[in-house]
Amino acid sequence: MFSRPGHRPLVPALIQRAHRVSRNRDIVYLVTTAGHPNFGDELIVEAWLSHLAAHRPFARVIVDSPRPGQAALLLRHANRRAVFVDTLWRLTLHAAGDEAGAHIDRDAPWAWVAEAASTPGTAPRESEGVELLLAADTIHLVGGGFINNVWPHHVSLVSAIAAAADVSGARAVATGAGFTPAVEGPARERLLADLGRFDSVDVRDRPTAELVSGLLGVTTSGDDAWLSRRVTRRPRAADPTGRVTLCIQSDLTDDFHWDGHAGVAGLAAFVAATLDSWRVDGRDVTVVEAIPGHDVRVAEMLGERLADARRVPFMNVWRNGLPVGIGTTWISTRFHPHLLAAAAGDSGVAVVGRPDYYSTKHQSLVDAGSAWTVIGNGRDIPPRPTAGGFTPDAAAAHRASKRRLAAQLYPAGVRLR
Repeated sequence: MFSRPGHRPLVPALIQRAHRVSRNRDIVYLVTTAGHPNFGDELIVEAWLSHLAAHRPFARVIVDSPRPGQAALLLRHANRRAVFVDTLWRLTLHAAGDEAGAHIDRDAPWAWVAEAASTPGTAPRESEGVELLLAADTIHLVGGGFINNVWPHHVSLVSAIAAAADVSGARAVATGAGFTPAVEGPARERLLADLGRFDSVDVRDRPTAELVSGLLGVTTSGDDAWLSRRVTRRPRAADPTGRVTLCIQSDLTDDFHWDGHAGVAGLAAFVAATLDSWRVDGRDVTVVEAIPGHDVRVAEMLGERLADARRVPFMNVWRNGLPVGIGTTWISTRFHPHLLAAAAGDSGVAVVGRPDYYSTKHQSLVDAGSAWTVIGNGRDIPPRPTAGGFTPDAAAAHRASKRRLAAQLYPAGVRLR
């Protein structure tokens, strides 16, 4: 049971206890989608965990994730003081789910989530987690593209952070955020109102910056992946090998159309035709997974065409890194492989699998200096690109910008609450 009708939350006592805990500890609370797993989401949280381990080594870091067990397995190496929970995600998903009671307005679930996240006892099963949230010095919405019209119920996460920070006095910050395609109507009004209660909001793309332009103190330092140590420090243009690396998804592709084919079938047809046009043999192709299962379906659909291709499953990618900077040409629908490969100097083609979502993501990298070709619906097969990715100076500038933001948010050894 998430709430008890007529139950009066034990607000004063539990909040006072949370404040006593907070006075004795440095607690940073990260809200993220890690644990799915998705290479980009894990990469970003790993970067912040590593940064906090290096610059705030005595901080207790709480990672609020929809799959905390899996997130802990993938990320525990990055910060030994991290604790993995799912408090805000459970509240958010409950309010948006079929089991939400009559006390929750299904058209405005964020109102109940905000109350539950800031008032211990509103959702009795989550009281321990809410108490920990209210003990945090900083509540940090970690970058990514998961609060938008694709998943409009995720607006409740922002409302929860704002409400909890109002009660506890914590800093509320967002970094590397992408809020497009933007939610509409009351959800947009609530999102912007709650973001206006944050201490700082950092975004990664131009449409998101325009959306939040009415807020004070908005910064644009790019995607949070630029903070990762996995981003190549000294990109160089490796000698072309003639090989191709594929990272092609099967999720969020229903709106892709090419040569009379739609969805995953359209992507498979496009990839096959591109490899044929570039005269690439299957044995010269590497297939990498950014999301396990989703990123092998196209290769499987192509059957004999890629029977001799090298396969790199997600766990190999996660443990050993993406195969970037070795002279292959990339074809990727995924955003973070585009960022990392381009940062390593690789040439590539970014294929927009879902226009309303991925166009902004890939265009943000082009605007930031990636020389990749971006292909949308119905476009002709592009010539094989040779322009590389980011220049060394551009990549260094993006890394430096994100490091400056991290240093401002978390000065070494200084608590800001």
